[in-house]
Amino acid sequence: LKLWLTAAAQSRLGPSSDISRTPHRSPARPSAAVMALRAATLTLLALAVAALVATAAAQRPAAWAKELAFEDGKAALAVTPNIMTGLLVGVVWLTLFLTGFCCLFQVQTPSSYEEKCLVLNKQY
Repeated sequence: LKLWLTAAAQSRLGPSSDISRTPHRSPARPSAAVMALRAATLTLLALAVAALVATAAAQRPAAWAKELAFEDGKAALAVTPNIMTGLLVGVVWLTLFLTGFCCLFQVQTPSSYEEKCLVLNKQY
């Protein structure tokens, strides 16, 4: 049966291919890029687990004195809604200003200008 399969494969593939002498190959090893990707994935997974553990550990069972004062009505908020609105609008304006400032200083002009005047011939 093996001889018949080898002959059938050679008749399809041509006489130049020699299937009977092909050695058994071991599975291909992953490339360096695949190994690096696996390592990066494991590192990211470890960081995510560490962040989850840190978040869970950071939760506290009791409120601070300042929080208890807010609940009792003994303390007032330092930032009122009007102050918060002003801060947010200020941040938006500052962002727009810095964007325009950076774009303005990225404009490039020629280091020298042509001193030749416009020549107008025969104006009728």
